[in-house]
Parts: sequence; structure tokens; C-alpha cells
Amino acid sequence: MTRLLLLCFCMLWHSASIAEIDNSTITIAIQDDIKQQYFEFLDNRHILDVNDYSSLKASRDVVEHALLVKAIRLGGFKLPINYIQVDHPPRRIKLMKQGAIHLSATPLWLNEIKQFEHKLHISSAVLEAGRAEAGLYTHSDNVDVLSVKQPAELVKLIAVSNQNWQHDWKILKQLNFNGMYHTGKYTTMLDMLYKRRADVMLGPFHNSDDLSFKHNGQTYLPIKNLKIIMPDSRHFPVARFTAQSQPLIKALQKGLSILKETGEIEKAYRQSGYVNDKVSSWQIINAPAKL
Repeated sequence: MTRLLLLCFCMLWHSASIAEIDNSTITIAIQDDIKQQYFEFLDNRHILDVNDYSSLKASRDVVEHALLVKAIRLGGFKLPINYIQVDHPPRRIKLMKQGAIHLSATPLWLNEIKQFEHKLHISSAVLEAGRAEAGLYTHSDNVDVLSVKQPAELVKLIAVSNQNWQHDWKILKQLNFNGMYHTGKYTTMLDMLYKRRADVMLGPFHNSDDLSFKHNGQTYLPIKNLKIIMPDSRHFPVARFTAQSQPLIKALQKGLSILKETGEIEKAYRQSGYVNDKVSSWQIINAPAKL
């Protein structure tokens, strides 16, 4: 009897927790800096009026969020969006599993979410496995690191990443670095590169002429001629246990299909620099099959 009462209490608590979500809006977990960059990229345009992703403000995360919003609007989903600050994929996944949020602002790697299909809808691939590539970025003043020519020279370097970025962490662990540091914040990683407490971080290629990006007045560049294949596919997860679950995944899938058919997803990734012809001849330094 006690066990039955406990089970009933847990079921009621779970239902109450899910009911707390405001289903008159959709709640999307996003990093604050990406949210700011996204609205700077929009520049007061309606998302359905956006058809160019070549702006220097169009980082991978910004472009992927734009594709998400555009897809659900094209799919006919009209509820307003409520944003909350959640940085890391594991935390976003947990909140979606609990029905506390509806969506992640950006897609996640399939290996991070496929075991949770009983609690998450998983969209069709926004980017197929092996299409994405990344560089080893360092501060533009770090001449010693930028002079690295061969993978064997990575043994001299210290990498920095975030263990919560499981996909990135596993890839970096495959490489022959002298060491790896964990930090929870992206901005701290950049600061460590600037202060030379670490040498490199894994980062998506950008659409600037030299593949660089800027942060707080500092410039960061990839080591030339060395690149990493990201072996997984990227998908948008949607919480299963909310009142908006079925309308959302239906609209998202419809919108993504439209964007794929028109070539807009491919265009967006290429214009943002994430899929980048400038690095087509660079040497691949990881073994994707081992991930």
C-alpha cells in the first residue's frame, strides 16, 4: 500500500511539474550571447524574410537557431517564443525530458540524444553525418601555435574544452595533445587562449576571409591546413511530454523539409562558413570512425 501511494505521489508530482510549463508560448533554451547575436542578425526583420546568411554575425549557432525558427513558422506553428538561459546540452536534454522546456535553440549531435527517444522527438537531420568540419582555434598573437604544420606537433599543445560538450570532448581526446583543460564557459576558453593558459580550442569555421572570429576586441584564428571532421549528424530534439509536442514536431518536420527542398539549409551552412570550401584541401587529423 505504501509503495502504491508513493507511486501515485510520484506520478502526480511529475504531472504537476510538466503542467507548470506555459503552453501559450514555446520555451526555448538558449545561451544569452547567442540570443543577443541572433537578434542582431535579424536586425528587426521577420524570420520569414531572412534568406541570406553571409553576415559576420551569422555564426553556426545563430544560423542554426534561425533555421529552427524559420522551419516551425513555415510549418504553420504560430505561438510566440519564450527564451530561457541554458548553456549546456546535458542540461537542455534533462529539461526537455522533464517537459520543462519545449526545444533547444540549436540542434544537438545524434549520439547525445538518440538514447532518449522515449522522451524526445528527434527531427530529421539538419546536417548529415560527416558534413561538418572544425578547426583548432587560437589567439591571433600566438605565433608559435599558428606555426604548427603537422598533427604530430599537437603533442606540444594544451587544448581547452567543456566536458559537457561530449561530442567535442571525445574528439579532442582522440588527438595527441599534451593535456586538456575543462572549463564550463565558452568565454573562459577564449580568455584562456588570450592569456596563453591554453593553446587551442575546437571551433566551427567562420565566414570571414581568413576564417577568423572576434570576441571582446580579440581575434582568433585556426591553425592552417589542419581540420577535424565532425562525424555525427545534427538534429533538433523536441520534448515529448508537453501540450505542444505533436504540433511542434509536425511543424518542424514540415518546415525542415521545405528548407531542404529549396536548398536553404545547405546555403545557410555554406554562407555561415560552417561548411567551408576554403578548407577543402586541409588535412583531416582525426579518425571519425572511432567516435
